[in-house]
Order: sequence, then structure tokens, then C-alpha cells
Amino acid sequence: MEAQPVDPAAIGMLLNRAHRLARAHANDAARPTGIELQHAGVLTAVRAGGVRSQRELGAALGVDKSTLVRIVDDLEHRNLVRRQRSASDRRAYEIVITEEGERRLDEAGDLFAEAVAGLLKVFDDADQRRLHELLTRFVAQES
Repeated sequence: MEAQPVDPAAIGMLLNRAHRLARAHANDAARPTGIELQHAGVLTAVRAGGVRSQRELGAALGVDKSTLVRIVDDLEHRNLVRRQRSASDRRAYEIVITEEGERRLDEAGDLFAEAVAGLLKVFDDADQRRLHELLTRFVAQES
């Protein structure tokens, strides 16, 4: 007997639920640091360098302008980043991570990893490698 095809809508809904589950666990775990995944994405991109202006940062992260401004405002209010005038374009602002931002991002990163590792315990090592491979192929379509 042939296996029934998998409903693409069911896969889409499972991917959405998996994303929400992982995000919620990671954010809960890192709550003591005050860093959520959306903050970590911005802080990580800023720390990596190459992306300096808010416009470049939004494009690199695929985040719309208003959402990015809200996140950067929040990070700046918490003294995790600062805006400074660009030396090359006085109309633009560069986003710079602070020492406190570096420290809290490192703490949150460890907690995010522990939270997701806990969720992945339902899979053995081979299944985790296969899941990683499949998801890597899936998101590669984005480029």
C-alpha cells in the first residue's frame, strides 16, 4: 500500500507551531537577561559588524522599518545599543552595541541554546542532524 501524500498546509501549520514553541521556550529561558530572540537577532547582527545603519540592519534581518525602530528604541532604552552619527553619512545613524549589550547577549545566547536543546531531546542525535539538514535546505530557498 502506498503512503498517502502529506498535506502541505499541515506541514505549514506544524512549522508555525514549532516556531512558536521554540520562540516561547527560548524567550522564557532568557527572561532574566531581558533579551528576547528579536533583540538577540539585532544585537548579533550589530556585533558581527558590516551592518551599521538602521536601514542596512533592517534589510539584513528582513525586518520592516517600524518594527526595527521599535526594537532599537527598546535596546537603546536598556543601554544595550547606542545610536551615533555615521562618520561617512551625517544623515544616517549607526547602531553600536554597548558592553552591557555584549554581556547580556552572551548570557541570553547560552540560555536560548539550553532551552532549544531541551526541546530537541525528543530526537536522538541522528534525528537532530537530519532535522538541521532538512531545515537548512528549506530556508535556503529564501536566498
